[in-house]
Amino acid sequence: MQKSGQNVPKESFFSSGAGKGLVILLLVIASFIAFSGGFKNQFVDWDDHVYIENNYLVTQPQGHWGEAFKTHVALNYHPFTVISMMMNASVSGSENPGSFILTNFFIHVLNSILVFLLVSLLVPGKRMVPLFTALLFAVHPMRVESVTWISERKDVLYGFFFLLAGINYLVYLNSGRKVKYLILTFLLFFCSCMSKGQAVVLPLVLLLFDYWMGRKIESKAIVEKIPFLIVSLVFGLIAVNIQSGGDFHGMIQLVGEQRSALSVRAFTLFERLQYAGYGFMMYCWHLFFPFKLGAFYPYEAVGPNYKMYPIGLVFMILVLIATAFSFKKSRLFVFAIGFFTITIALVLQIVSVGAAIMADRYTYIPYIGLFFLFTMLLESLVEKSAVYTKMVWAVLSLFVVFCIFQTRKQVKIWENTGTLFSRNIELYPNDPRSYYTRGKYIGEKEGKLDESIADNLKAIELGYKDDSGPWENLGTAYGIKGDAKKAAEYFSMAIEKGAKSGETYMNRGIAYFNLSQPEKAIPDFEKALTMKNSKSTFTRGFLAAAQLNSGHAQSALENFNIVIDKEGGMDAIYFYNRGLTKNQLGDRAGAIRDIQKALQIQPDYNEAKQALKLLGAV
Repeated sequence: MQKSGQNVPKESFFSSGAGKGLVILLLVIASFIAFSGGFKNQFVDWDDHVYIENNYLVTQPQGHWGEAFKTHVALNYHPFTVISMMMNASVSGSENPGSFILTNFFIHVLNSILVFLLVSLLVPGKRMVPLFTALLFAVHPMRVESVTWISERKDVLYGFFFLLAGINYLVYLNSGRKVKYLILTFLLFFCSCMSKGQAVVLPLVLLLFDYWMGRKIESKAIVEKIPFLIVSLVFGLIAVNIQSGGDFHGMIQLVGEQRSALSVRAFTLFERLQYAGYGFMMYCWHLFFPFKLGAFYPYEAVGPNYKMYPIGLVFMILVLIATAFSFKKSRLFVFAIGFFTITIALVLQIVSVGAAIMADRYTYIPYIGLFFLFTMLLESLVEKSAVYTKMVWAVLSLFVVFCIFQTRKQVKIWENTGTLFSRNIELYPNDPRSYYTRGKYIGEKEGKLDESIADNLKAIELGYKDDSGPWENLGTAYGIKGDAKKAAEYFSMAIEKGAKSGETYMNRGIAYFNLSQPEKAIPDFEKALTMKNSKSTFTRGFLAAAQLNSGHAQSALENFNIVIDKEGGMDAIYFYNRGLTKNQLGDRAGAIRDIQKALQIQPDYNEAKQALKLLGAV
């Protein structure tokens, strides 16, 4: 078995332009077949609203380009990722999910080509290893989360710069160590860190490349990595600070909702080591058996598998010990397992980030090491005996086809929020967050109120405690169904559980208004107007109507004037109600003008016609 990239044939199977062109064409076609079913998918209610829909940098990119460097989104500092999304929005608009998905896909295809080129530099002269490593990278179902989920633009983008940096470093080693290639590698590494923090491990990967290519790991090899390590340290400090709820000394501000994802005290050290081992083992398992893939693997929902945690830790320790013992015997295992371990280490939940024990997206770059090991081992069979050639090519080809089939199934799961969380409920029927999120989606987007109510009640039954979401959803569903009493009850529960949105108070006010309790509605509308997400004009219009119905005509008139004259409210009901208010206050002429205006806006407004008759204006 070839141990390094030294003393290899000058001519590679893929050295010709035609050969490379055929491989690129194959990668494009295979990727298209695997992922094209997801090109019309929608935004999903899992970070997409934070990254795109409610992010003014993306929805209104003009004039805000510089702000991307001074803000973090969803507790991640990745300005290049945000800028790439702003570019998408500038070209195709921020309401077109297909544009974002296609961009992810095109970057992924480029990354597949870069993997082919990278591996060709690692093992020049080999045919099978570069081809199938790139193909598996391109179409494996564990790629779906990184490619089809719009918010994971950071994966494909950091991967693009990460792979380019690796290629340039190998060119640096093969060119007699010309400094220009090392400088370019450093710049690409910086770009990768600006796309996602997971890139900070590249300096260690470069040392692995030194090892694989037969370079002695001496002082010069280490000293030249110092600038890389400094950048890694800076981005690591930024990540820890921001994910702990900080602003990195006031230099990086928040865009979107604030929450803390980093928790080093949630579990004991031994528990976290077990979680790391479990993730390490399951990532290896899913490489060959990519079944039951979900979008979210919650700690508590993995409950039935808790006995696997110690097994996972033992598995990881044994693999790492075996790899260490092979240091002098086989570069392959040290390089491949080392690549996987180094690039996955930061997301193995030794430091607990978020509520998931693992995630498919974390394997985007790390799997290159395992794909490389798998194909190299199979190629070694061919080198030992030509008898195995057809069998090995058949096995790899069938596995690629299997991956394409599984990936096509997986992209359908990401079609929308409903399909995504239905899958999670299928995998983890006791996860309350999945019921809550699906219930919110099918109620708001699909109008399935009874199903929405059932999901939210199930979330509450299972102990949902993250926020007041399910109770707000229930209030909204019952309000739409016309059951104002239950709507008011659930909105009250949501407020008791800490609802911080003005919309919750506004909705409870509407419920009280519909229950003919305007005096109880007034303070809710007034409270809503002091809070975020209050829909100011709409809320003030209801406040004025409640004041009118409770005998506070002068206050009602003041608020109707604000709605119409200052906030530009042009709904017919505002003019109609202000007309009624003016009439109560003795301004008959003003009342007639407003009600006539209401009829101009809405000619079939029967109540307005009747009011004009009563006023003697018809």
